[in-house]
Amino acid sequence: MKRVFILLNSLCFYLQTLSGQIFINQSGYQTHLPKFFYTNINATSFQIVEENSGNVFFSGELTLISTNDQATGMLIKKGDFSNFTREGNYYIKLNSNDTSYHFRISSNALEDVFKKSLKAFYFQRCGSQLFYTHAGVYQRNACHTADGFYHSSTGQSGYKLSRGGWHDAGDYGKYVVNAGISAATLLMAYELFPDYFNSDSLNIPESGNGIPDILDEVKYEINWFLSMQSDDGSVYHKLTKEQFESFVMPSQDSGMRFIYQKSSTATGNFIAVLARFYRLYKNFDSSFANQCLNAALNAWNWLSNQQGIVPAGGFHNPPGTQTGEYGDYSDSDERLWAAAELFESTGDQSFKDYFEFNYNLGGLINSTMNWQNVRTLAHLTYLFSKQSSIDQNIKSQLLNSLISYSNALVSKRNSNGFGVSINPGEYYWGSNSQVLNNGILLILTYNKTNDNKYLSSAIEQLNYILGCNAHNFSFVTGIGKKYPMKPHHRPSEADGIPEPIPGFVVGGPNQFLDDPILQQYFNQNTPPALCYIDHLQSWASNEVAINWNAPLVFLSGFLKNFFQTDVENDNNEIYDFELEQNFPNPFNEQTKIRFTLKSKTHNQLYKVKLRIVNLFGQEIFSLIDDFRPAGTYEVTFTSSYYSNKILSSGIYFYQLTVNENTFTKKMVYLK
Repeated sequence: MKRVFILLNSLCFYLQTLSGQIFINQSGYQTHLPKFFYTNINATSFQIVEENSGNVFFSGELTLISTNDQATGMLIKKGDFSNFTREGNYYIKLNSNDTSYHFRISSNALEDVFKKSLKAFYFQRCGSQLFYTHAGVYQRNACHTADGFYHSSTGQSGYKLSRGGWHDAGDYGKYVVNAGISAATLLMAYELFPDYFNSDSLNIPESGNGIPDILDEVKYEINWFLSMQSDDGSVYHKLTKEQFESFVMPSQDSGMRFIYQKSSTATGNFIAVLARFYRLYKNFDSSFANQCLNAALNAWNWLSNQQGIVPAGGFHNPPGTQTGEYGDYSDSDERLWAAAELFESTGDQSFKDYFEFNYNLGGLINSTMNWQNVRTLAHLTYLFSKQSSIDQNIKSQLLNSLISYSNALVSKRNSNGFGVSINPGEYYWGSNSQVLNNGILLILTYNKTNDNKYLSSAIEQLNYILGCNAHNFSFVTGIGKKYPMKPHHRPSEADGIPEPIPGFVVGGPNQFLDDPILQQYFNQNTPPALCYIDHLQSWASNEVAINWNAPLVFLSGFLKNFFQTDVENDNNEIYDFELEQNFPNPFNEQTKIRFTLKSKTHNQLYKVKLRIVNLFGQEIFSLIDDFRPAGTYEVTFTSSYYSNKILSSGIYFYQLTVNENTFTKKMVYLK
């Protein structure tokens, strides 16, 4: 009888998915980006209908993608309304009465996704109280303030204060290896696209300090990293209990939490993240940045003296411990990544030599980055290096391999019904993170080639996460019309609030059925992309994790800003303006204000004004007021600008006006 019940449950889920639906990006569509939706309804055309008036503003033809999609078993058709850019609230209509969820077209349609996915890291903070001011109804008391005791497997006894950092996932453990790729992805987003990730108004405790909140958040994790380093430079692998805690609030999670053995994989992650953080943070706080670099160099001294992976065979949980392991049989990729980041941060020849001697031993860019394989991160750092001594031949090899790999991703996107870049066999635990990381690689390929097929493919990866999938479901809590309500996330379950904490992407479909709930509802005959359920105990499909959220921050943050700086003048000439977030900030006499006029025309002068204004928009100083050609400019905010005026401490803005278009950024001035 039980077997019949399970089969009926599975059939119910399957038939519900196969019923006629229209699958959209439930967060909405950016005004000037490509716009796609999918359907399994037998129709030939579609209409875009305004929500309030009922007027049809756009019509188009549907394209048949697949009659039997390999991942879903569905007939799937695709609609493209990229050319429709009228902002507003709409729905899609097929035939006479089939309609989609309502959605918006807006220049900030992805703003909510970006802010919530980044703020999710704040909600994962360990060791600090989350106050109502920043956390709202999700406020909670400080937790795990007594971390942690040396586990007997370390061969040490006693206690080492290791407070802070992020909870790793749906549990309260903290793992250096998984935190490494998480922090690195956030840092890479800021380093490659600083103008897209310089927001200082996320409403976390550090907001408004003149430092981008994405760096503030990573710094919170960095402080925990530093506490996990041993005096000899090595880094302990993780800090957890011996068994997973029950579904209680973090402050109610009692019992001993242990620091486990040193590992070379954790040490490699530590080096790479702290080296990268150093070069991004040195203009904000040189003292702390130098501390990070010195810690990374100390760790490298230890790592380079180890002849093989430590511990031998890779880290494994000792008997009696059943929390996350993050084991790995090889540390060659972590060593390569550590060397690449140290070279980029120091320019030291020894790190360059190490990278260039080892860069092709495991192949070039032939896989998407994940916690177990960070070789691609090493290659990307070298490919985007600003060091003048890099080997251009190696850089060309890496670029060609990135393009080749991204072409394979595009091919997958073209052959899959929902435009997703994974095939059957790749719907494993955390499949959504691979989709998002694929999106990052496609963005970086577009950055290097300006080929729109990569941009379009990257957009479809985010569309998939936000609702263009067989479940007609946004995989991100608090985003869209239909999203996870029962994620495997202890605070979201234990806080007594019906709505889960927003901004977390869940793991997604898992065809390997790695938990009892998936095994209850699905079987080996279920199409791979359908093996997902919004169930608290489906940790293999519905858990959250920091390394899954980080690429969501990258992809949504890039796409929400892309094209928003494109401005059209009266002569229909397109040109870009870039006003950088300048530091040190708070401003002082060494602060440099940089901006770029990236004209696509030649031999034309633009009327440029650069000024400082107060909160009321009143001009305090005029720094530039003249005509300039395209180029990059820098102005030092020296005492000569305010020698005859008294500038009080407070919030000001520096404002760039090019012809009639104005761009403004916040500055903090302290006397």
